[in-house]
Amino acid sequence: MSRLVSIQDISCLGQCSLTVALPVLSAYGIECSILPSGILSTHTLFPGFTFLDLTEEMERIVAHWRASSLAFDAVYTGYIGDSRQFELIKGMKDMLAPGGKLYVDPAMADHGRLYPALDMSIVEGMRGLAAEADLILPNLTEACFLLDTPYREDLSREEYRELVLRLADLGPSTVILTGVSYEPGKIGAMAYDRAAGGFTEYVTEKQPKSYHGTGDIFSSVAIANLLNGSGMYETLKDSCEFIVDSIRETADDDSHGYGVKFERVLAKRR
Repeated sequence: MSRLVSIQDISCLGQCSLTVALPVLSAYGIECSILPSGILSTHTLFPGFTFLDLTEEMERIVAHWRASSLAFDAVYTGYIGDSRQFELIKGMKDMLAPGGKLYVDPAMADHGRLYPALDMSIVEGMRGLAAEADLILPNLTEACFLLDTPYREDLSREEYRELVLRLADLGPSTVILTGVSYEPGKIGAMAYDRAAGGFTEYVTEKQPKSYHGTGDIFSSVAIANLLNGSGMYETLKDSCEFIVDSIRETADDDSHGYGVKFERVLAKRR
């Protein structure tokens, strides 16, 4: 069984970040430890959310882990609420077991905008973290921020490929770009593996509704697949279809707008 530590926030309500990463990874047979970057009362789409920065406690937790000689097969980062945390995370690479990986989901933006309460110091920190990662999993908005390029949604397949190659030039050996849509009614993900030297894609039907937190679920499913030895095509297929199934499980409930009912999908699949 692989041992992973996930570093992202706890949104007390909202079905995102650690409240989805922990159950998803666990259901896929990954031992998931957590290192919370902060505590939010709700996810960031709720007006007036509260945020408690946990940077100093993170330092104490990591110091205790080091004193206990703990090691991990993977470090998986998501939402980071304070730029001071990036150096701490980079330093944790020495806690990786032989062959261990750093997976970075630069969870900071969507629909052309940064999440509320985040600023360019987070973008700069994510760019530096991406340079040291084995895999990054940005959405289109995050990719544009990382590359300091104007946000556009009307990209062709070749333009998406060029964007992915530029992301790989930042340093990661593998890139998975989500929210790829160059055909009407279709959406999916595109991956590039420098070692293999090729692209992998998987597309699904675009759903009429979208929800906060699906990127966190996608990343968790993808990372679980990779740790379990799945190939890239199988990883993209399972991750994309998991999101589609989660949206379909949620779309008939107009009162549930703060996340997807991924729990129903886990119950059916596992």
